[in-house]
Amino acid sequence: MPRSLVAQIADNIVQHQLIPSGTTVVVGVSGGADSVCLLHVLAELAEPQHFDVVVAHLDHGLRDASGEDALFVQSLAAQYNLRFFGRRVEVMALAQQNRWGVEEAGREARRAFLSEIVEQLGGGVIALGHHRDDQAETVLMHLARGCGVGGLAGMRWREDAYIRPLLSVRRDEINAFLRHHHLEWREDDSNRDERFKRNLVRHQVLPALQQYNQQTVRHIAELAEKVVVEEAFWKEQIDEWLLRHGCCQADQWSVRYPALCDCHPALRHRLLRDVMAKVRGTVRALESVHVYQLDRQLLSAAPQWQMDLPSCWVARRYEQLVFRPTAPEPIAAVDLLIEQPGCYVVDDERTLVVAPGCPDALDGPAVWFADEQIDFPLRLRSFQPGDRIQMPELSGHKKLKALFAENRWTHEERQRALVLESRGKVLWVPGLRHGRCQAISTDTKSGFVLHLLKNER
Repeated sequence: MPRSLVAQIADNIVQHQLIPSGTTVVVGVSGGADSVCLLHVLAELAEPQHFDVVVAHLDHGLRDASGEDALFVQSLAAQYNLRFFGRRVEVMALAQQNRWGVEEAGREARRAFLSEIVEQLGGGVIALGHHRDDQAETVLMHLARGCGVGGLAGMRWREDAYIRPLLSVRRDEINAFLRHHHLEWREDDSNRDERFKRNLVRHQVLPALQQYNQQTVRHIAELAEKVVVEEAFWKEQIDEWLLRHGCCQADQWSVRYPALCDCHPALRHRLLRDVMAKVRGTVRALESVHVYQLDRQLLSAAPQWQMDLPSCWVARRYEQLVFRPTAPEPIAAVDLLIEQPGCYVVDDERTLVVAPGCPDALDGPAVWFADEQIDFPLRLRSFQPGDRIQMPELSGHKKLKALFAENRWTHEERQRALVLESRGKVLWVPGLRHGRCQAISTDTKSGFVLHLLKNER
């Protein structure tokens, strides 16, 4: 080897800023060659690079020999005089309980265990033994599954608390290092089981590609490095765009629809994926097909539409594209009898006030009706399809649906819409343009002032 593996990993740590001085490194050690190599190197570098090392092992309970693996790792930690954390989790039961694949269940269990240790220690980073061959396998799996360009980045040197100091090292370099230093490791028979997708890629797909070009693994890993750099650039573009055209409230994101449609497709696809990931809290089960499905829907001329994607509800509401984890809850129907002037609580957010008064008493979004227009009891109810209202400036009636469209009311606003009836005729639709849905008599100033007020929190 042109330089020692220890020196190569030391350079990786410095170049990619993986382990700040004074940090505790939780090393996930399965007992296999990769993690044993990682532990040996980090234990050697701990003092000169000023960090601490602890050892963590999760027994998945999937093999008869898994208990022996746990004892091996515990003994290894003792040899290095390092603190050891161990736990057994029945991964098969976890997979069945959550309807996960066994690989996914194992990964989730490991991450939960390692994160718990970091929290217990009051902070630190988690070192994983992924190497360059793992990176090539990951990229190929992403590509075969159907990923966007970002999926070609594979695994990063650092993701949140997780670091991968071996990402530049080949598997054969690791094995040569272990043999040179007479280091023992455990072989996991499941690594040859081609029912697992990664093993299929490792033992069939990559060897076939290497027959075409022996440098396949290196080329794939280098491609992943290039994509990481480009994705960092795109992230800057996305953050800047969302700052100008996006808005986040609680668990909902909205972006300006025209600005989104004006974007170059490369930026637009990334924006859609990024916002969906923000709303969902994860990219799990979010595939390229979902991004392109939504992108095609943007071509619809309809001013309002909605669609359900995995753990994400997306809707166009005129000039806004709205993203939520789930669709809004249906609005409860309102049907109140207004028998006399007074205050009537409509729902948690609104109260109707009906008081005697004259047109001169109008203040803010209030309406006034003359005595002859009001015939108690009145009825305040939710909008119903087919509702019509008499228009003062027209010699006839107009459908409320048409008024809603003219005023660009969203589906949710229409669900919340209220109508006030007297003698079976719609007198008032709160919130529509002033003067278009009320008739004021010029012969009298005796009548009633109506307010729809927001309830105080």
